[in-house]
Amino acid sequence: MRKNIMIIITIILLFAAVFFLGNRDYFLTSSQQIAQAGTASIDSSQLQGNKILKLDGEWSFYPNVLISPDESFDRYGEKRKPIKVPSNGGDFMEPNEEGVSVGTYRLTVKVPVEGQYGLYIRTIRQANRIFINGEDVGAMGNPSTTFEDFRFENDDKYTVFAKSENQELDIVIHVANYNYYKAGIIFPIEFGTKESIQKYYLIKVILNTLVSVGYMVFGVIYLISYSQNRRRKEELFLGLFAALVGLYMSFINQKVFFLIMPNIKITEQVRLQLGIVPLVLACLTYFIYYMYPEFTRKKTIHGIGLVLSFIFCIYAIYNPFSGANPVTVGDIAIWGKILVGSLIPIIIYNLFVLLRVLWRGGEGAHYILGVLVSTCCYACLLGLNFLFDVPIDYIEIVLFLLLLFSFSSLLSFRANLSYNKVRTLSEELLAYNQMKDEFILKTSHELRTPLNGILNLSKSLMEGAEGPLKRTQQENVILIHNVTQRLGYLVEDLLFSSNHPQGDLRVTPRVVPVSVINEVIAEIHSFMLDETTISLVSNVDQNLPAMYTDELRMKQVLYNLLNNAMQHTSHGQITVFANVRGKQMEIKVSDTGVGIPSQELERIFNAFYQVKKDKSSGGLGLGLSIAKNIVEKLNGEIYVTSTLGVGTSFTFTVPLATKEKIIEESQHQVVARRPDHKVLQLDLPLIHKGGDKTILVVDDDHVNIKVLADALTKKGYTFIAVDNGCDAIEYLKTHQVDCMLIDLMMSGMSGHELCEKVRKEYDMLELPIIVLTAIMQHSDLVLSLQVGANDYLQKPIAMDELLVRIQSLLAVRQSSIDAIEDEMNYLYTQVTPHFVYNTLNTIIGLSYTDIENTREALYCLATYFRAKLNVHYRNSMVSLEDEIDLVKAYLYIEKMRFGDRLAITYDIDESIQLRIPALSLQPLVENAVFHGISKKKEGGTIKVSVQREGRFVSIKIYDNGVGIPADKLRQLVNEESIRIGFANPLKKFKLIKNASLHIDSEVGKGTTVRILLPEGDA
Repeated sequence: MRKNIMIIITIILLFAAVFFLGNRDYFLTSSQQIAQAGTASIDSSQLQGNKILKLDGEWSFYPNVLISPDESFDRYGEKRKPIKVPSNGGDFMEPNEEGVSVGTYRLTVKVPVEGQYGLYIRTIRQANRIFINGEDVGAMGNPSTTFEDFRFENDDKYTVFAKSENQELDIVIHVANYNYYKAGIIFPIEFGTKESIQKYYLIKVILNTLVSVGYMVFGVIYLISYSQNRRRKEELFLGLFAALVGLYMSFINQKVFFLIMPNIKITEQVRLQLGIVPLVLACLTYFIYYMYPEFTRKKTIHGIGLVLSFIFCIYAIYNPFSGANPVTVGDIAIWGKILVGSLIPIIIYNLFVLLRVLWRGGEGAHYILGVLVSTCCYACLLGLNFLFDVPIDYIEIVLFLLLLFSFSSLLSFRANLSYNKVRTLSEELLAYNQMKDEFILKTSHELRTPLNGILNLSKSLMEGAEGPLKRTQQENVILIHNVTQRLGYLVEDLLFSSNHPQGDLRVTPRVVPVSVINEVIAEIHSFMLDETTISLVSNVDQNLPAMYTDELRMKQVLYNLLNNAMQHTSHGQITVFANVRGKQMEIKVSDTGVGIPSQELERIFNAFYQVKKDKSSGGLGLGLSIAKNIVEKLNGEIYVTSTLGVGTSFTFTVPLATKEKIIEESQHQVVARRPDHKVLQLDLPLIHKGGDKTILVVDDDHVNIKVLADALTKKGYTFIAVDNGCDAIEYLKTHQVDCMLIDLMMSGMSGHELCEKVRKEYDMLELPIIVLTAIMQHSDLVLSLQVGANDYLQKPIAMDELLVRIQSLLAVRQSSIDAIEDEMNYLYTQVTPHFVYNTLNTIIGLSYTDIENTREALYCLATYFRAKLNVHYRNSMVSLEDEIDLVKAYLYIEKMRFGDRLAITYDIDESIQLRIPALSLQPLVENAVFHGISKKKEGGTIKVSVQREGRFVSIKIYDNGVGIPADKLRQLVNEESIRIGFANPLKKFKLIKNASLHIDSEVGKGTTVRILLPEGDA
C-alpha cells in the first residue's frame, strides 16, 4: 500500500511541477514587463540565441471600436486606455445592441535591427485579426461590430510574420467577443525573429505530432496483439483507448489533425473534440472491467456503456451545434460543461474500482495505477483549461512519457507473469510426472513379488523338483517361465522409467542367433485366438548372421512392436522382416492397420503418448517409449514410416556379432541357478500374554510379525498378531486393545481401509494406531493421518524408536481416560441430587393433573440431562441455538417448581448464527435463579437477551434478585471465587479472541451479566 501511495504522490507532484513551471509566466504577476505605455523596446541581447520574448506589460487599448491601421490613432486619443496584457479585456468592452463587443489593441515594438519578425499567438478571445505596420498578417475568426459578420475562433494557435520598418513594428490587433465572460488577449503573445518563431512553432507541432502518433502506435500494438489471440478483451479496449487518445491529442493544442485538414468548420472541430471523449472513457471503463472483472459489476459496466453511448450519440451524431441559429462560444462552453458534468460520475466510479484493486492487491496494480493516475491528472488539468482557460503547456508530453513508461512496464510485467505461469505449470507437470513415477514404482514393486514366485515355481518344475513332467506339461511350464521372465523385465523397465527416465539401462550383450526372432513370433502365436483375422508372418532368413545384443531386451523390443501392431490392426497381416545393412541387423515390423497421422509420428515414442483416435485400443502408451530406450542403449536406431489407412512399419537396428565375439561367447557359457527360498509361516493369530497393555499387530508378512513379536515380548506387552484386516476387526469386537501396529501395504484390506474402519468405532485417544510401511512417500503420510493414524514409521523399523512411540501413545491414552473420569466427577457436582429430587417430585405431582405439561417437562428434563452428561458436548463449540434450547429447558423446569414466583422473558434475535462454548450460558442462568430469585420471597424475573451491537453479539442475562455484594463481585471478576456457575463460563469466554464478560450488580436490585462476542470470529 505504501508503494502505491508513493506512486500516486510522485505522479501528482510531477504533473504539478510541469504545470506550474511550464506556465509560470501565467501565474507570476511579477514577471518581466517588456511593454510600457504601449511601447516595447527590445535590444539585441534579448534576441540572442533565438530567444522568445513575451510581450507582456502595458498596451494601448481602444474599447468598443475597431480602428483601421490606416486611420490615425490620434483621433481616438480620448478612448485610449492602458491595459495589462495578458488580462481579460472584456472588463473594458461593452456589448452593442446585437451583443457584440469589440476593441483594438496597439503596441509599438522597437527592434535593434531591421529584419523579419514574428508573433506566436496562443488564443485571443473570441475573434481576432492582426495588422503589423498596416498589413493584415493573420486572423482567427472574423472580428466585426455586427453579429452577422462575426465569426469566432476555436482556441487556435498560429503564427504571423512581418518586416520591420525604421526598426519598428506597429502591432494592431482587432478583437471581438459575443456573450462570453473572457475576451481579448488572455494569454501572452510571444515575439521573436522569424526563424526563432518558426522553429518554436515547429517544435510544438512536432511534439504534438509525436505524442499523437505515439499513442496511436501503442494502440495499434495492442490491437495487433488482440487480433492474434482474441481471448484477452482488455488488450482490445486498451488498444482502442490508446488509439482514441492519440486521435484526441491531434484535435487539441496545435491541432495537427486540423492542420492537415484545414477545411473543417469550427463547429465540426468542436463536434470531433467533444464527441471522442465518451468513446475514450468507454474504452477505459471496459478495459478496467475486463482487466479486473472481480472488482466490478457487469450490470454497472453495461449501464455505463449505455450512458456513454447516449452521450456519444448526442455530441457526435446528433451534433448540438448544427441548428439553424448561429453557434456562439457561450453555447460551446455550456455544452462542454454538461459533458464534463455527465462524465464525472463515471470517472469517479473508475477511480473507485482502481482503489479497490489497489486495496486488495490486484494483478499488475502498480502499473495500471501509473496509467490511470496519469490520465486522471491530465483530465483534471484539461478540465481547468476548458473551464477557466488555464494553459497546460507540456502536460501532454508528461502524460505520454508516463503512459509510455507504464505501458512498457505493464508489458514487461505481463511477460514475466506469463513466464512465471509457464514455470509454475512446468513445475506442476513435473510434480504430476513424479506422481506418475511413484505410481509406477509402487505398482512395479507389487508386481515383482508374484512374478518372482511364478519364476521360482516354474523353474523348480522345469528342473523336476516335483518329479518328471509329461512333454505337453513341460512345454507349458517352459512357456509360463518365458512369459513370466519377459513380464519381469517389463517390470524392471517400468522401474527404470520411473526412477531414471534419462538414466543408465543395464544390458548384458552377447551373441544372439537370428532364430530368436522366430521364437518371439511363435510365442505370440501361442496367445492368439483361433478365430483371429490377423495373420502373423515371419520373413526372416535363418541363415542370417548372429547379432551382438541383449537377448531378453531385444525380445522385449520385438514383443512391444508386435503387440502395438496387433492393437492397431483389426484384420490383415503383420510381417516381420530381417536383413543385414552394413554392420547392423535391420528388423522391420510391418502391419496393414489404420496407420498413424503424419503429425503424430514425432511424438509416438514419448512415454504415455497415444494417438488420439486409437486410445480405445488400450495400453498405457509405454511400449514404444521403452522400445526406443532399449534400442538406443543397445547402440541401435529405431524409426517409423506410416501411411494413413494403409499401414505402419517400425524398423530398428542392432549390431552384428563379430567373429571374435562369437569365439569368446562359445568359450564362456555359464548356466546360473538360483537357490530356493523357504518362506516363514506362522500359526495365526499369534498371542502372547504379558502386561496389562495389549498391542494388536496387523501385517501380511509373517517375518515382520515375528520381528515385532520378539521386540514386544521383551518389553513385556501383551500382543496379538494377525495377517489381515478382517481378522483384526473381528478381534476388536470381542477384546480390548490399547494400541495397533498396522502395515500399510497389505493384500485384501489395505492399511488405510483398516484405519478407516477402526476409526468408525474408536477415536484417536481411545485406540492409537501406528502405520508401518516400506515406502516412505509424502502422500502416504498425509493419507494415513487423514484416515486416523496417530503416527507413521518407515521399514526397516528402529525398534527403540517404535517402543518409545508406543509408550508415548499409551501415556496419552491413559491421560485421556483420567481426564474423562475427572470430568464425570465434575459433572456429578453440577447435577445436584436435591435439584433432581425436587424436579422429579414436581413432575410426579403434575402427572396426575396435566399430561401434556408432564410430557413437556420430561422432554425439557431430558434435554437438560443430555447436555449435562455428554462429556464430548461439554468441551466442544455448539451453536447458540442449542445453548439457548438448554437454557429454555432449564428455566421451564424451574418455572414448574417456582410457579408464579418466577417470571421469564426472552428477547432473542433468531437470525444470529454463532458458535459458543457448550454449557456456558446455562450455568449463568442457573446461578441467577439459585442465588438471585430464590432468595426473595416474592420471587423475581429472569430476562435472557441476544441482540447485535455493531460487529458484536450481545448476550444479556438479567435478574432482579437479591444482587451480589461488591466484595464478592470483585472476587468473581478476578476469578478468586469458588462458585462454579461463574468461574467456569468466565474461563471459557476468555479463550475466545476479542470476547468479554461484564457483571453489573446492586444489592437488593439484581444482577446483569453481559457477554460481548465477535460475530464473525466466534
